[in-house]
Amino acid sequence: MPPFEVELLAPGGFVYTATVPPASRLAATVLVVDDDPALRALYEKVLTLEGYAVIAVADGVEALKYVEDGPVDAVVLDLMMPRLDGRSVKRGFDANAAMKNVPVILVTGHVAPDLDPHEFSCVLYKPISVEVLVKAVRDCLSRPS
Repeated sequence: MPPFEVELLAPGGFVYTATVPPASRLAATVLVVDDDPALRALYEKVLTLEGYAVIAVADGVEALKYVEDGPVDAVVLDLMMPRLDGRSVKRGFDANAAMKNVPVILVTGHVAPDLDPHEFSCVLYKPISVEVLVKAVRDCLSRPS
């Protein structure tokens, strides 16, 4: 089946157009970790339309539990979440040999002066466009580990 285009209508009338790749292409798995259900659903839909296999979870505890069964190819991680924040989740990933070199894209709406951007593959500040998110995921996955 050849690639085809689809449009996603997001809240506020925003339209995102994605080219869906052929189903035969092996998709990278992206773990989306965000406590905001609307953002989590939007990120999941957009990345799925871009051809990624997406696992979406609501917090850091769920993220760490999910990767116990095996690594993913990339992570989109919110900084401020209940139960376990993004930095703690990243430390948990670093302690897991299979996850240590997986690119982690931090997404935050907070300016944290003590945040070390080198700790993550990429830091995105909300509000972000879905194009910026897709580009960050694509760029992180194309870099050698």
